[in-house]
Amino acid sequence: MAANYFAEIILPLALPGTFTYEISPEDQPYLKVGQRVSVPFGTNKLYTGIVHSFHQNKPELFKTKFIDSVLDTEPLITEIQIQFWEWIAKYYMCSLGDVYRNAFPTALKWESETFVKFIGTVAQIEENLSESEWMVVNALDKKGILAVSEIAKLVDKKSTIKIIKSLWEKGIIQLDEVLKEKYTPKVELFIKVNPELKSDEKFFNSSLEKLKNAAKQRETLLQLIVEESQSSKPIKISKFIKKFGGNHAMFRSMEEKGMVEIYDLEISRIDEIDNKTIDSEALNFEQNQALKTIGNYFEEKKTVLLHGVTSSGKTEVYIKLIEQNLEEDKTTLFLLPEISISSQMVQRIRKYFGDKVGIYHSKFNQNERVELWNKTLNDEYKIIIGARSALFLPFQNLGLIIVDEEQETAYKQTDSRPYFHARDMALVLANFYQANVILGSATPSLETYQNAQTGKYGHVQLTKRFTDVPLPKIELIDLRAAMRSKEITGDISNLLREAIIETIKEGKQVLIFQNRRGFAPVVECTSCGHSPFCPNCDVPLTLHKMSNLLKCHYCGHSQAKPSKCSNCQSLELDTKGIGTEQIEVQLESIFPKLKIARMDVDAMRRKFAYEKTLEAFEEREIDIIVGTQMIAKGLDFSNVGLVGVIRADSMLNFPDFRAHEKAFQLLTQVAGRAGRRNEQGKVLIQTYNPDHEILQNVTRYDFEKTAKDILYERKSFLYPPFLRLIQITFRHAKKEKVDKVSEAFVNLLKPNFDEKHLLGPEEPSISRIRNLYIKNVLIKIPENASPQSVKNLIEKGIASLYTVQAFRSVRIEIDVDPQ
Repeated sequence: MAANYFAEIILPLALPGTFTYEISPEDQPYLKVGQRVSVPFGTNKLYTGIVHSFHQNKPELFKTKFIDSVLDTEPLITEIQIQFWEWIAKYYMCSLGDVYRNAFPTALKWESETFVKFIGTVAQIEENLSESEWMVVNALDKKGILAVSEIAKLVDKKSTIKIIKSLWEKGIIQLDEVLKEKYTPKVELFIKVNPELKSDEKFFNSSLEKLKNAAKQRETLLQLIVEESQSSKPIKISKFIKKFGGNHAMFRSMEEKGMVEIYDLEISRIDEIDNKTIDSEALNFEQNQALKTIGNYFEEKKTVLLHGVTSSGKTEVYIKLIEQNLEEDKTTLFLLPEISISSQMVQRIRKYFGDKVGIYHSKFNQNERVELWNKTLNDEYKIIIGARSALFLPFQNLGLIIVDEEQETAYKQTDSRPYFHARDMALVLANFYQANVILGSATPSLETYQNAQTGKYGHVQLTKRFTDVPLPKIELIDLRAAMRSKEITGDISNLLREAIIETIKEGKQVLIFQNRRGFAPVVECTSCGHSPFCPNCDVPLTLHKMSNLLKCHYCGHSQAKPSKCSNCQSLELDTKGIGTEQIEVQLESIFPKLKIARMDVDAMRRKFAYEKTLEAFEEREIDIIVGTQMIAKGLDFSNVGLVGVIRADSMLNFPDFRAHEKAFQLLTQVAGRAGRRNEQGKVLIQTYNPDHEILQNVTRYDFEKTAKDILYERKSFLYPPFLRLIQITFRHAKKEKVDKVSEAFVNLLKPNFDEKHLLGPEEPSISRIRNLYIKNVLIKIPENASPQSVKNLIEKGIASLYTVQAFRSVRIEIDVDPQ
């Protein structure tokens, strides 16, 4: 490189653009686009940045700083990724730094505020360390934890991050993100025979003599010896018990006698799956036709909607498409809405493709994510299964992207910028690689369905279940009639109760759906009508009876359940509404002999609680599962005979223009869990409004009519898919300031929009969360307007607001394509 070169660096900051740094002559030969570098920022900050580009244009308005050090010999980011990041930043109106912070593994980017912890002791260190590295290690040994900024004071500031990187790679330190990581590897109990039993015949004979009065232990010991001789793999106690019988107490007794050793072993949930693969299953006629049609579409359209009813065998079609992609030596990205509740799908894909499959999602710790990042960069995995974050991996030769359950709102990121939608970004990413995209769903989003209807996407349908078993019969139960005739116990109608009894008699299992967790959403004083509200949010506190707490589901605040009204001191407190806890209690009262489990966020907080519950249900140790929408997605069980929906009305009456679409999708999905194998299942939906058009459509599985009706309304009232939306949210601790700033913003935009296309400012249904008041402004981009010109107007308006000092404390968030 020529002298006086400059690099544009991406930093993980919510500031526009890249940052210019000068390159020293020593670093010039080694720098490449996509490499990590450590750079100073401001007066005392240090950051890990990504090289974006090079140039020789010396900035005139500021003095450039030099890059401190180059952290990689080869790029960790591909040029396509940088282009993809830039597209996201532009489309979703955020900074390139916001995308970098979200897309790149935390363990690969360090900054002044990152904390470092020493692992082990100085005496255990076997690696050769430099003088500076020893200085850092000794300081950490004394202090325990140090910030990167503190380490920078001990050593040459320019080499600080390089030293930390070296120590991290040698396994001597941990980062704060790793320390805070909630995910921990799965720990299982394993057993092995005392090695002396195999090598010392005398000891072996005396051990058997000790067990002459314990026939089961003697038999188990001999079986263990046989198992060890036949397999080199460790023996898991739970699997051994399942196969040969026995219990943990027996093994502990054998351990006390010195015959076996019991030990813990950390295992990955992925590695647990047998690496032996099997051939994919043959497709039926309809699936084969679908596969051929998809192939034909791919010749002219890059995106195809695979619209198949629940249990129609979409997964088997996906597998055949992956096989075709592998034959071309290309990589497949398989996106799932929530990886933690899609374990069955993950296992099915690994069963066919074994170690070609990599898993990537936020529940893995930082070290695991870094490992998978590097393996993807080196093209070691040909299939990547992941949630939305997997879009950001450094693919080398991407040929196919599968977006399963494309209608799911979980694909939309809502907790941090960029507020992107993974389904939409999959289409953009595929365009960079000229890859094909499959969007799979039993109930497609109306945006996708409209694109398929207008010919933008290919449209392939699977109308029958794979097993040829008819779709479940869906019936509506009128709660008003049940209450008038007193044919209801609590919230369980007599018809639902009798159906449960009949299903259990037939040896089948039951799923009960209620889309609200907790015991009751409101606790109310019957004397004065007062309800305890969250001190931080404008919502009543939800009663959780199991823990005897009132909780806020927005900010996490909790307090003890009161024994009397805080307003009038009355002891008469009642509850309003129902949650999964209450339904669980009612079912336990009605069916005391049945095994009932609950699946919601609260019940699944324990480590691997979700997997254990599903395993128990699969083994038929549970008769009834009560759950939220967790039970509506991705579950494939052969023995579910009945699905009951406790109350469908709350989904229909939600204040959201997508409420009817989501209600139809969710009810159809949960209904699809029943009767997936040999016999037709049954679905009972309890409602106060059985004549509602959406519910009637659900009973007929009439997606086309539902879509047609909703699309007509959407077009009339200017909503997606006919117009794009941008929502601007204003937040501040003072209500009057939020009101003033949001009103000023609307006044700035009014000359450019009519009242149909500029709505607000309005308070959302919950107007204060975490002590911040909220106002929303909704912009509908006119059909004849350029989306980019509208975004420019918004940015200009916000910039104008921020020229007023008093307005700068108001947080403004932009959500493009809100869900």
